[in-house]
This record gives sequence, C-alpha cells and structure tokens, in this order.
Amino acid sequence: MPSIYFDNSTTTRPSEKTVSKMLPFFYRQWGAPLAPHHLGQELLPAIEESLNYIYKLLNIKKTDAFVFTSSGAEAVNHVFYSVYHDVTRLTGKNQFITSNIEEAPATMLINRLEDWTCVGKILKANLSGYISPAAVADAITPRTALVSLAWANGLTGVINPVAEIAAVCQEKGVLLHIDATHVLGKLFFQLEDINPAFLTFNGDHLHAPKGTGGLYIKEGIKCSSFIVGGMDQGGRRAGTLNVPALVGLGEASCEVLEAQDLMCTEVARLRDLFETQITSSIPHTQVFFQDQNRLPHISAIAFAGINSEALLFALNRKGVYASMGGGNFQQLKLILMASAMDETLASSTLSFSFCKDNSEDEVMHAVEIIKECVLKLRKLSSHLYFNH
Repeated sequence: MPSIYFDNSTTTRPSEKTVSKMLPFFYRQWGAPLAPHHLGQELLPAIEESLNYIYKLLNIKKTDAFVFTSSGAEAVNHVFYSVYHDVTRLTGKNQFITSNIEEAPATMLINRLEDWTCVGKILKANLSGYISPAAVADAITPRTALVSLAWANGLTGVINPVAEIAAVCQEKGVLLHIDATHVLGKLFFQLEDINPAFLTFNGDHLHAPKGTGGLYIKEGIKCSSFIVGGMDQGGRRAGTLNVPALVGLGEASCEVLEAQDLMCTEVARLRDLFETQITSSIPHTQVFFQDQNRLPHISAIAFAGINSEALLFALNRKGVYASMGGGNFQQLKLILMASAMDETLASSTLSFSFCKDNSEDEVMHAVEIIKECVLKLRKLSSHLYFNH
C-alpha cells in the first residue's frame, strides 16, 4: 500500500483541479493586475472569482478587508506590527496577550515586541486543553492592545471558546485576533457571532499551494500595511499580486467548502474508528481530550512505555506519517504538559490529523502498522515501567 498521510495539520496536498487551474497563470495569463493594458486587465475576473470563494469560506462581508499573504505567519506578523503601529505608538497600550499553546509566530512576536518596550502576557491552558474566557478577562488591563489566540490547536484538536472570549474582549474594548487555520472547512460558523478584529489563516492547510495565506480585517478597523512599497491590494500589501497562488487558494477554498459536510461526518467517523481500533488493539494507550470540544479530524494518542520520537521514526520507515509537533508548532509534549499532563505520558504521544482524501482501508492498515511498531519498541524499552 502507498504511504499513509495522517499529518494534515502540518500541510495538505493540493488537488489536481487546484493545480491545473493555477497553471495558465504561470505562462499564458502572466501579466501584472495593476497594469492598465489588456494583459493585466484580463486577470481581473479570475482574481474576483478567487476572492469570492475566499470570502465565502471566511463567511465575511464585501465591506470587510482581505489581504492575500505569502503564509499564515506573514498574516500574524501583519496583525501584531499593525497593532503596535496603530495602537501602541499612539495610545501607550502596550500589553499583548497570547497563550502557552500557540504556534511559533504569536509566541515569537511577543518576544520581539518585548524588545520594543511592550509587555507580553502568556495565558495558561486549563486542564481541558483550552484557554478559558475567565483567564482572558483576568489578564486584560487598561493597557492591553491585543489578544491573539488560535481558534483551535492543530495537534490536540481542542477548540477554544472563541465566541465567549470575543465577548470578553468586546466588553473591555480590546482588539481580538483569531488564527483560524485549523478550523476552516472543519467547523460551521457565523463569523459575525465572534466578530474578531482580525482573522488569519495558512493556505496550505486547506489543500491550497504552499506560500498562501490570508488576513481578514473587520470593517472599520485600522490596519496599516506591513509590507510597504506600492498600491497593490488597496495599499495594504506591496508587491505584485501572486495571481497563480491566489487562484489556487480560491479553488481550494471552493473545494473545502464543498467538502465541509464530509469533514464533519465521514472524516470524523474515520478519526473515531482510528481511536477505537488503537485503544482496543494496543494496550496502555490513551486518547487525550476525547471528552472535550474537538475538531473532527485530529487525534492525540499516548502510547505508554515508548518515546514518541522513536515511534515517529519507526512509523516513517513503514510509510505512516504523523506528528509530534515542532517546526511552526510547539512540541506536542510541551502543549500537553501545559495542560498538566504527566511528562512521561506526554513524551509518548503522537498527533494524527486526517483529511477528506483518507479512507477506511488506510485507517485499518495504519492501525496494524502502529500496533506492530509499538509492540516492538516496548520490547526494546522494557526497562521503562508501565502496568502489565
């Protein structure tokens, strides 16, 4: 059987239709959109169509602003630096709030802003793996400029109560940024019920090409440009618009919307089947946050008595791909320990994330491979203690 990819929270494969739709804009319709001649103007219908799909995916109004970016990381940087430029410099509000289970851009930006006399506040996840509205309320002060949180964690799948957190921020007059990377196409929502000032996402988690992302800016919110140098995208981001990538993101957004029912039903069923098969066939396994409000496609499972890195290596050799964090993510071990999980058990945990392309045959075959690898590693690690 070909390799089995259960690491869709790290990146996803673009569909053939998405790639084929991009190709003409590399070599046939290759003009610059701002050019006043036909070679530029002929791009406008494709740009408008792509933006329409993205607006539908985000469920936003045409009067709201959208900035097409090179990544989710760029979009998050845009938010932080614009808030610093537009709020902190002018009002003295210099506290930026995020959490201890965020991905690299938010946590590293807090450190950068602290070098510029800002104050970072890192909220702690509770035992259920999410950030509580009460914790946000307690952290906000009259000097708070921004609260920045992920809608859900891409390794544990736990969903933050963002509607309640947004209500707290609105009551206290604080700007809210939500990273929606892992929920788009997986949750049904009305963005007006949350009403954040900013929302960002990474395109390659949506089966769009690498090097795509986006920033939503609520109507009426000031957001200075992060990359300056021209009037592209209404002056919000300089640089000639990457039309092939935008077309790819637009097509992927359309496909994600069409597959949303599938993600919330069939993919959720496969995830649950995977968890049931793992826990019933492999002793001393534990699914984390199973009773919490989780995304339908993510599972974090501990395999007691072995090291997650060793298991990941063994699975990689067998063609089963999962994650232990790292890269743009924090280490999964640290995320679990942030919710007071036992360090030894946290060090034995892997994250599996599914997509619409996965099948039941893949799930069942992966379970057999995981079982084989776990039992072999436990024999090698028999000096580690776990109950028999």
